[in-house]
Amino acid sequence: MNMQVRLVDLLQIADAIRQHRPKQHVVCLHHFEQPVKFDRNLDGRTRRETTAKGDIAFLPAGAPTMLHPATKEPDRLLSYSYFIFEPEYLTELAASNGVSRRLDFKPTFATRESFLHEVAAALSTLPQIKDPATDLFVETLLNAASARILQNYAEVRYPFRGQRRLTDDQLRLAIDYVQDHIGEALDLHSVSRIAGLSEFHFARLFKAATGEIPFQFVTRTRLSRAKELLRKTRLPISEIAERVGFQKASHFSARFRTIVGCPPDSYRRAAGHSSAQYGLPWRSHCGGLSECFPGRVDIGS
Repeated sequence: MNMQVRLVDLLQIADAIRQHRPKQHVVCLHHFEQPVKFDRNLDGRTRRETTAKGDIAFLPAGAPTMLHPATKEPDRLLSYSYFIFEPEYLTELAASNGVSRRLDFKPTFATRESFLHEVAAALSTLPQIKDPATDLFVETLLNAASARILQNYAEVRYPFRGQRRLTDDQLRLAIDYVQDHIGEALDLHSVSRIAGLSEFHFARLFKAATGEIPFQFVTRTRLSRAKELLRKTRLPISEIAERVGFQKASHFSARFRTIVGCPPDSYRRAAGHSSAQYGLPWRSHCGGLSECFPGRVDIGS
């Protein structure tokens, strides 16, 4: 993902975890299908908790933590994930949005947290997606997850300061930049910098203005450009793929088929047939762009 935020999936037997002090902020996401009872010691407090799929525990950096199963089930395997956040990363994100004072994070016993589970689920689908804008999607999700930590698990209530909406000029600059660089690898930092905003603020305000996260908009723009080239030119599929930012034609064809509903060559044949038969601009019957990105997470929360 990146060096500041990592997601690690684990599967291990239900055994004790000795006391330790994590160097990073850690969110432990529980995927247990059946409830499990633990005696958890967290920052000097001990509690017996019953936890299951959809819960998390938040372990701040430096806070001593220890875990013991309340019952002995040596053959039981537990599935969980760690979201690991470098402290400096969250500090910088907070500072970029108006919180400059020292942040105190709240050790949190098992609690329901659907949003971070949705983010993790969306990130887990990424190996299946061969899209040049994948990094843009990852950056947006990680910023949203980090903001959630600052909002819900920091003593300072996280204020979303600054402007409430993109100006027309900021939106136009961002859209023009994407369209002018659609053949390149676009990242959230570059696009947000054009608008003069932090990555997190830009992603939120862009979604509010357009109804799409930047990843969705970039993917839709790439596919719209590809459709136009397929309809109006005889360029090889491999060259069209390169012009809209795909390094491999096979990845372009697979992504096109997933989103549009048919392969690029079928789209081109149908477009040519329809235009020749009716003399009218062709409209796709292959499908839409409603599944432009994996997962159902709403980063505008």
